[in-house]
Amino acid sequence: MDYLKGFAPRQDVYALEGRETCYHQRDREQVDENANRYVRSNHDAFDDLDIAGVLDQVFAAVPRQYEKCKVSDREYMDDVFHHPVRDRDEIAERQAAILELQGNEDLWNQVLAVKSSLDTCLCEERYRSTVNGLKALQDASNIVGFVLSIRKMQNPVSKRLKQVKDLGARFDADERFREAEKFVRELYLPYGVGDVIDDNMDHLQSISSVGSRREFYRGNRMILEVTEKLLTDESFIQFINDEARAVHLLKTMKSKLDIWHKEIFSFNLSGMNLETWGKNERKQYADLMEYWLLLVNEAVYSRIPRLEIGDLSPELSFYLGAAALQKKWTLDGFTVTPPTMLEKREIKSAIFNACNTSLMERRRADDIIRNDIVSDRNHNLFVITGPNNGGKTTYIRQAGQMYWLAHLGMGLPADRAELSVIDAIFTSFNTEDNTVEGTGLYLTELKRMSQFSRPPSGQPRMTPYSIVFFDEFANGTDHEESVKRTKIVLEYLSQKGVTAYFTTHKQEIANMVEAGDLPGAVNLGAEVRRNGDGIETTYRILRNAREKSYGHIQAEAMGITPESLRRHLLEEIAHNLYPVEDTRVGIPGKHASHVMGDGL
Repeated sequence: MDYLKGFAPRQDVYALEGRETCYHQRDREQVDENANRYVRSNHDAFDDLDIAGVLDQVFAAVPRQYEKCKVSDREYMDDVFHHPVRDRDEIAERQAAILELQGNEDLWNQVLAVKSSLDTCLCEERYRSTVNGLKALQDASNIVGFVLSIRKMQNPVSKRLKQVKDLGARFDADERFREAEKFVRELYLPYGVGDVIDDNMDHLQSISSVGSRREFYRGNRMILEVTEKLLTDESFIQFINDEARAVHLLKTMKSKLDIWHKEIFSFNLSGMNLETWGKNERKQYADLMEYWLLLVNEAVYSRIPRLEIGDLSPELSFYLGAAALQKKWTLDGFTVTPPTMLEKREIKSAIFNACNTSLMERRRADDIIRNDIVSDRNHNLFVITGPNNGGKTTYIRQAGQMYWLAHLGMGLPADRAELSVIDAIFTSFNTEDNTVEGTGLYLTELKRMSQFSRPPSGQPRMTPYSIVFFDEFANGTDHEESVKRTKIVLEYLSQKGVTAYFTTHKQEIANMVEAGDLPGAVNLGAEVRRNGDGIETTYRILRNAREKSYGHIQAEAMGITPESLRRHLLEEIAHNLYPVEDTRVGIPGKHASHVMGDGL
């Protein structure tokens, strides 16, 4: 604020008390002692677990007026969603704020008004390029609007929202701020001072039209009326310092403006070019307005403390968006519950009738199969078998989503939920071969496992308090090597006490679990039912169950049997689709009988 050079505004700071603001990525990389605040993860985990779907819905649930605020909110939410926290107190405070907003529509709208008024403070561009000092005065008006929106907010219960209300209370108790607020609410806003001065500067550009001259006159009358109230009204008599009286500001303005008005309304234009007049007088008029603004801004900024709100606006956006999404889930027929967060050394989860959030975006509540996610210190290694498209990957993705959302402070789509705080999430889902780097699927998976068990400096480390998800591990090699390597990895995870979920078709692994050769391991099986000659999957994951061999049933249902294939071939020949002599039908030989069966 160049116009305030040499003037010292209030130096005291009104900040949001009781906690630190959210750390941005650059801060996180610089502050090592803060590393234990976050749940770490490998680079692919966010996408593997499809967390972006929830992020997008939370962001979209909050209306925003300014593009700049949309960008800052999105950056903040990306940061929050990619870095869940493991501090139980912080999780609980987030839960409380989101839950209170979810259950109180009036409060939700009031907090949205607070955020919107704060966005205006941060992002409004009005008067940025006009006469010096006008932008700063509008900024002060926006601060008053922000405090007014807090004043209209009902008293919340949750700590995070109560801190906003407490900030407003500090302003309410500040007598000098109330003096500045009185000016804004009784003079600046009712008279539209900012627009008047801004418009008058524009009118000087085209003062030759009658309309612009009338508007110029009207605007100056309003400025004179405001000035007179400031200098003579008892309630404002001490607002502007004595300099205005020493230079007879009101008398000077009346005299100067009276001369200009007589000139532009004389209608005796002989020898006078109004366009030239406007250009010549513009500098004098701008100087007068800038001096007026300087005195008024000094008066205002000597009464308004500096406001430091950190990431309050995007933080409120997160709470509002999460609350709106959870309310939508509830209205759509899903039960949403805030999980109880247990101490990390309990190594426990008990999440009942949970839903995969990816399915919730596109299916009705009645069409989604719920599954439980239950583990403890003695049962924390889960081998999941079942047919393709039986729900195995959906289940482990669901489990990862529950852990991830819980550490964001969000409610879970489940009937009941408690789980221990974790320190890291690791995922290894099937990917295509990386032809650019010349690495196949198997090598990629081995690299991941190596990074999880022996992380490079600065990368997350797997501990007994971590959770791991492997989808069809070691499928990119021969069966014998795949089984061998899977056993090695599972034995390592079992020894370390890591909670892990493994999907696989390898019966040897399920056998090892069933035989009790893998401490802490439990077989989970995707439920399958016979349906006539075929099978159908229910997408339920059953505990202490395992996949049976359903391949022959599926093959028979598809007609891949010697008898069915033979019958189809003979039908084609019978319909003269091709000559029999061009086939091996009827030609005795080992090859034909091996391929088609002894009946051909």
